[in-house]
Amino acid sequence: MRSIILIISLLLVFSSCEKKYTYPITEKKVTETLIISINSDFNPDIRRVQYIESDSGEYLAIKNKSKPEILLFDLQTNKINYKIPLFTDGPNSIGNYSGFQIYKPDCVLISSIPPKAFSINFQGEVLASIPIFDPENKVNYVGSTNETPFIVKDKELWGAQPFYSNIFNITEREAINTLSIFKIEANKTDTLSRWIPISRPPNIWSDGKKSANFAWDNRYDSIIVAPFTDPTLWVISKKREGLVSYVSVKSKSVNSFRIIDGYPAPGDKGIIQDLESDSYENFIYDIYRDVFYRFFLPKIDVNDYNLSPRSIFSRRPMIGVMVLDKDLKILGEFNFLNHEIENRNYFVGKKGLYVSTNNPNRDDFDENILRYDIIRFEGLKYED
Repeated sequence: MRSIILIISLLLVFSSCEKKYTYPITEKKVTETLIISINSDFNPDIRRVQYIESDSGEYLAIKNKSKPEILLFDLQTNKINYKIPLFTDGPNSIGNYSGFQIYKPDCVLISSIPPKAFSINFQGEVLASIPIFDPENKVNYVGSTNETPFIVKDKELWGAQPFYSNIFNITEREAINTLSIFKIEANKTDTLSRWIPISRPPNIWSDGKKSANFAWDNRYDSIIVAPFTDPTLWVISKKREGLVSYVSVKSKSVNSFRIIDGYPAPGDKGIIQDLESDSYENFIYDIYRDVFYRFFLPKIDVNDYNLSPRSIFSRRPMIGVMVLDKDLKILGEFNFLNHEIENRNYFVGKKGLYVSTNNPNRDDFDENILRYDIIRFEGLKYED
């Protein structure tokens, strides 16, 4: 009898040591679906999707991969409102496009490769350009994408370059000291770009070498950096140009990251290794509800799906999202299963969180439309 009591007591102790996840937001619901018909000559580049609210209405900006142009869709009429041409040669050439940010009427910021930032108007005319130099890290890529869009305030532009020049040979010390954030300032006499002295957290590879990629967004003076392979968020002050704090924001579904222990495996092996590891993804601030959304990608077994590893990798079957309050405390955690939504293709609007459901791996995929479900979370305040 004493043995039975001891076993029961130990089970109770162990169960009490398990971390309990209880969050105030317990429900998400689809309140509306946005469907926009598109022409056969429009192939949406989902790496950059920008929602714009202005005095004249709400718009969605997406680059066309079939033609060098950015299309603005009116979300009231669901029709094309404007086409912004992107020139690849001549006096208004923007070079090798890698992203954009529309930040005020008739002005678009373009990221380009080799690293350069352009300012163009809605007619595609170049208003200004500035190279982004980094002699120490030898940066060869800068992009304004859904993951790391340009952050603009007054005459300041903040940008990110998360990657290392050679992740396979770089040491942890070198990785920690690599600068990843730059700032462009316009003053009365000149426009300058410089790298901000913000380093990565110490011991970032204590459990093995991992991807350097991250996402970010900003709220007032703060920029929040959200690494893909670390639960810890970095809180950065724009005014002070320095790190304020680290905040651990861990998903209950993200527990093991891919460890890079050599050069990429041949064929699909490297892709399978990524799919069999957890990671975080996009990080979005919701200005209308004053909350953040941190997306994540749970690991999967490729044998559970009748698709090639490359198809699964490009359109993940399982995606999760954490809802965080303004202080980065977790309010809720939710999952989208069975190719329900399309990874990387989300944005925030007045009505809620828009997630793309026109996933090429779904049976109801339609190449002739853009389709987004508008998600609302129980407990958050909405205007209608």
